[in-house]
Amino acid sequence: MKDQTIKRKRVAGIFLAMLALLVAVCSCATYNLRANLDETARAYGITIRWKHFETAELFVASSIRDQFEKQVSEVKDVEVTDYQIVHVDYDEAAKKATVSAEITYSKRTSNRIRTLIDKQVWLYGDPKGSKQWYLMTLLPEFK
Repeated sequence: MKDQTIKRKRVAGIFLAMLALLVAVCSCATYNLRANLDETARAYGITIRWKHFETAELFVASSIRDQFEKQVSEVKDVEVTDYQIVHVDYDEAAKKATVSAEITYSKRTSNRIRTLIDKQVWLYGDPKGSKQWYLMTLLPEFK
């Protein structure tokens, strides 16, 4: 009888420890907007770096998606060789960020390598009610 009581206390202790761990994990996971912005901006950068411009459209706000799609058809000759986020200006209160990314690229019609700074404006949320970061700017001009 005493052994069963000890086992129940151990099981209850383990259960409470697991519950405390779960609560701690959930409280840490309360949507960290800054970390989510960093992940989203990096993922967008990967799509640009590997020239998956059509996939990059998924990051764009619905209000400018048509314009973005039009731009995608115009950058078929662009080869991005490097993409680095160089600065993030984050405004937590406004749920807005400006990301500066350095893009190194060339065009198939030229062997000249160029670099530009792409200033991206990101907003959290969308008029349709989605809760995620959306790009509010179009692709840079690859001249």
